[in-house]
Amino acid sequence: MVVVVRLAWLVLLALPLLAAGCASGTKAGGKEQPHAVVLTIANHDGGDRDLSDYIAAVKRLSGRSIRLVLMDNWRSGDADYDRGTLGDVRAGKVDLAKVEVRSLDRLGVDDFRAVTAPLLVDGLAIEERLLASRLPQEMLPGTRRLGVEGFAMLPGEPLRPFGLTRRLLAPSAYRGAVIANAPSLVSGMTLRTLGATPRTSLSGELPPWVFDGAELDLMTVEEHEEDIEGSSLTTNVAFAPRALVLVANRKLLGKLTPEQREILRSAGGAALAPAVSRLRNEDRVEAGILCRRGHTAFFAATAPQRAALRAAVRPVYAELEADPQTRAFIREIEAMKRSLPPEPALRCLRSLRPQETPSLLDGTWEMRASLARAGPSDAGRYRLVLRRGRVSFFHISPTALFGAGVFRILDGDTVVFRFADGEGGRYRWNLYRDTLTLSFIPGQEEGAPNPTFAPFHRVRR
Repeated sequence: MVVVVRLAWLVLLALPLLAAGCASGTKAGGKEQPHAVVLTIANHDGGDRDLSDYIAAVKRLSGRSIRLVLMDNWRSGDADYDRGTLGDVRAGKVDLAKVEVRSLDRLGVDDFRAVTAPLLVDGLAIEERLLASRLPQEMLPGTRRLGVEGFAMLPGEPLRPFGLTRRLLAPSAYRGAVIANAPSLVSGMTLRTLGATPRTSLSGELPPWVFDGAELDLMTVEEHEEDIEGSSLTTNVAFAPRALVLVANRKLLGKLTPEQREILRSAGGAALAPAVSRLRNEDRVEAGILCRRGHTAFFAATAPQRAALRAAVRPVYAELEADPQTRAFIREIEAMKRSLPPEPALRCLRSLRPQETPSLLDGTWEMRASLARAGPSDAGRYRLVLRRGRVSFFHISPTALFGAGVFRILDGDTVVFRFADGEGGRYRWNLYRDTLTLSFIPGQEEGAPNPTFAPFHRVRR
């Protein structure tokens, strides 16, 4: 995805006055707001899917003296949009652009290849750790070889195997397959090493008589699922992140003050945590939508299958690590990853097998959610009925049936709910006498209804 920014001044004042960020007094003796620099952003897609957190950070850090305005559908329909947009930036037709990291190696910039090394940055936790480190600042100068100036990196969604004619679980599933991918040397090398044929395609155009699968993010899968029914998603494998680089026309960047340039750079770091939080929530939401629709099957690769995938792509690492700098970057990312817990797999529990015998949790439970804890729409009394693997959940004040479905106790202190509409979740439970407390598990599915507002008290066995 590419975002392009066009520079415009809201007021016609001398550049030195604007660059100094001066605010003149009014006739009444008050202070005027500093004159704003407007950076209009042309977006390859529609909306602010990738830039909302960055835009908010720029607005906050600049005290509204830099304003970013989206211009949607830039280079719409162009499969190689990064190449064309970077040319626009070099030519001075646009001031800033957002490009995908994975496209840069095709354009002569190898500095980011460690980010797209197969199965390395395979989740949001390691992507956040990487982007918060010093590595981006060591990688970004490489964009100067394209005649532009890289000044920030932003996180993007994990790109997962999406099967159309087969389940992409083990290396054998890739042999002879045609897999859609974005233009990228590392991605193409990875797929060819697995025995597949990579082919560039617009993300929504995946006819199964042409493609056997694709590497996609969940939002793209959800948006186009109706056109590709009967597909499958490998939930615990991600080849690389859809990480992003912001670049600028070097001459136009030079017209900004040092303070304004620093705001544009530091906003990337300020946007990192909220962007990762948003992406994590979007992944859960999109997975829930796909699960409830029931058109896309969720499959988790087994431990041996994942080990086989890692072994199969070792020739890609041998080629990447021939470059000393890339090898050093890969080693640092591997060290970061070792310090993190495994990324939890996405789950679709629509077909959950219910608890088959009576459990400690069987009974009728009630909970009162306070206005302060639950908010106006969710405050009130709740009733949870658990009986031999069946669950019903009511909001009884006001009266409403939230859902009916099944539940199962796993691993001693974990309970999983799955309601008829596909909603549900996985929670830790603690039972003391007749008080039941449910709590969210970090990184796990958090669907409606929410049973964690307050402890439940058993009113009937």
